[in-house]
Amino acid sequence: MQNQLQDDPTELTNSTYRKPSQKELAVLRLIHRKNDVSRVELIELTGFSAGLITGITQALIGKQLVTESPGRPSAAGRKPLALRVRPNAAYVVGVDLGSFYLRVVVTDILGNLVHKLRTETSLSQGREKVLDKTFTAVHKAINECGIPKEAIGGIGMAHSGIIDSATGVVLSYPRPGQMTEWKNVPLQKMLEQEFAVPCVLEDSVRAIALAERCFGIGTNLEDFVYIDVGMGIGAGIFLNGNLYKGFGGGAGEFGHMTVEENGPLCCCGNNGCLEMMASCAAIIHAARSAIEQGVDSKIRELVAGDLEQVSVEIIAEAAQENDSLAFRVLHDAVSHIGVALADVVNLLNPGVVVFGGPLFRTAPYLLEPLKRVIKQRALERSANQVQLRVSNLGSEAGALGAARAISQRVIERLYRKAL
Repeated sequence: MQNQLQDDPTELTNSTYRKPSQKELAVLRLIHRKNDVSRVELIELTGFSAGLITGITQALIGKQLVTESPGRPSAAGRKPLALRVRPNAAYVVGVDLGSFYLRVVVTDILGNLVHKLRTETSLSQGREKVLDKTFTAVHKAINECGIPKEAIGGIGMAHSGIIDSATGVVLSYPRPGQMTEWKNVPLQKMLEQEFAVPCVLEDSVRAIALAERCFGIGTNLEDFVYIDVGMGIGAGIFLNGNLYKGFGGGAGEFGHMTVEENGPLCCCGNNGCLEMMASCAAIIHAARSAIEQGVDSKIRELVAGDLEQVSVEIIAEAAQENDSLAFRVLHDAVSHIGVALADVVNLLNPGVVVFGGPLFRTAPYLLEPLKRVIKQRALERSANQVQLRVSNLGSEAGALGAARAISQRVIERLYRKAL
């Protein structure tokens, strides 16, 4: 059973790990997760004795895996020494293979950006050409980043399809024209054969959620839900500091919750999925269809009559200028999202829901009507407790999350190598 991606331990006991090396590795992971953490904080987080933590941290410093420097002033005014993983201990590559854009980043082991590039995915060209373009882009990023190839410790890839991250296989890609192209593709194995380094494959939204946990709003949150509304819709769920994947690794398919029983047919085979009613693709389709049927709208003027240029950004701009069609299609989408989210709020009682993707990045004011829908449909206590936030991470979040996912494995390899 593969139900969680263990981000890093935050609650350890002396009985959890029998061997000294297991305790050292657990503390190293925790330092990697927390970054600039003091020995006092490590004692509180692990339950280990002060002497044990001192011994472990000195050993990790001796192995050149961890460094220390003056930290933030404490309540007493003193600056405790802050521990962090040595940033240049290794470098990693993160890849986000999205519906429209392919993004590649190179970061150090802590996630600091070294290099990035972006190109169009061109899914319509077929899987083989997309993968050729992807591998070429990764080679280019490695060659251009200024880091020796031997310092690249691994590659993480985020993919927008249905992923089995335990086996590294793309099971399917529920997008028009892509279902058969991406059925049972062993993408992780293909990456490892191409680049000869450890690789991981992760769902794109879960990768963004991981980036949110490590670099964004979720940094100090143990429990939150991340929801991405783009051309598709998905979710990442953090429980007790860990990314929850479900029994078979399929948790987070928020876009395939049914919100309209007799709604349009989805690529997954169901009718009325949230993705078909409220994704950016659905919003654009609704606006175009209405205009083609003769509805007068500011949207047509903004695209100079070329409806192929209609985007969520254009629709949001028209809505801000009081265009009734733009206002209606956006608020219809929000209503559907709110219906589905109310069930999530009732089920999980999250303290925070973070929204990302083009819709809420373009129109953050939509959180207000969304909150009203939740208050109408969710239980009062849970509805009043949940905070809705818009992510402050940029468009590289998926690639950064993929890089973070592989960095967690690289940390262990570095430790084993140092023994």
